[in-house]
Amino acid sequence: MQNKQQSMRRPVRRSSFALVAVTGLMASTACGGGGEAVTEAGAGDFPLTVQNCGREVTIEAPPESLYVIGGEAGTLVHAAGGTDRISTFSPLIGEPLGDAEGPLGEAEQTPIQSSDDISREVIIGAEPDLVVTFGLNEFSPEDLEAAGIPTLIISGYCGGFGAGQSEVEDPLEGIYADITTLGQVLGSEEDAEQAVTDLRGRVDAVTEQAEQSPPPEGTAAALFVAGPDSGLGAYGRRSMIHQQMRYAGLSNVFEDTDERYFEPSTEALIEAAPERLIALYEPGDTSEGEVRDALTGRSELGAVPAIEAEQVMVLDFFYSGHGTLAIDGLEQLAELINE
Repeated sequence: MQNKQQSMRRPVRRSSFALVAVTGLMASTACGGGGEAVTEAGAGDFPLTVQNCGREVTIEAPPESLYVIGGEAGTLVHAAGGTDRISTFSPLIGEPLGDAEGPLGEAEQTPIQSSDDISREVIIGAEPDLVVTFGLNEFSPEDLEAAGIPTLIISGYCGGFGAGQSEVEDPLEGIYADITTLGQVLGSEEDAEQAVTDLRGRVDAVTEQAEQSPPPEGTAAALFVAGPDSGLGAYGRRSMIHQQMRYAGLSNVFEDTDERYFEPSTEALIEAAPERLIALYEPGDTSEGEVRDALTGRSELGAVPAIEAEQVMVLDFFYSGHGTLAIDGLEQLAELINE
């Protein structure tokens, strides 16, 4: 399956994801902060200029027709109170949407296998007045801007998908900031503010539980498992799963690795000695049981403490992305730890 998840866990394949490294809803978030949107007009005033990860995006009038690409972008628009503005929604095939599934299902659906399925001509032909997306393929936001269509790309993918490309420092703050900015752009600030408050409350609840009852086996590594014989990739401190682990009370053994995703050697994994393994997988490609067996059945990993103790937790990869499902994923991870 050629999709966004493959590019996120491995170096970007130029043939499928020629993504520009200039994007992110919030410049401050992409550079490591979680501050407020920087605009050249007051809330509700148009034209509205938003700093978009090092570039300025000017929105001439309140958007009424959104082209939303990817489930993560869809959940953020939904949280910001803009679901009724979506004229075209293109989630990845099989991508879960959490509590946004029903409302997003009311928009015109054009599911995609990968960003290859989206062309500049298709977007322009739909005549949206704003594009919100996880990325573009073989054309840039400036190409759409030339056609009079502003584009916002969610902050978690500022810098692209692949190994070494992420610029985000605080992924969860990036989600909050994206919702806040979308609320400002859509004129639904109250909805956005309430959504951020609710999401923060859910994260705080997990954090408080972890502080009160720390996991007995506290060191962990998150690995992506594509199948029984696939290579294994791990996640460093710029990944969402790193932050999810930390908030759930776990310490990422690769927290000093300044990457979103990288491929450690078997020796490095053994030396890191994680007491738990979090196996991320795509349900459409393999099963939870196959993922677990793919790790426990590798003799070369037998010396890893998590394998010896059978402490392997399996989590749907989609719940470690940069939409609101990341909070669902955090809660799921906390439940797995406490089983």
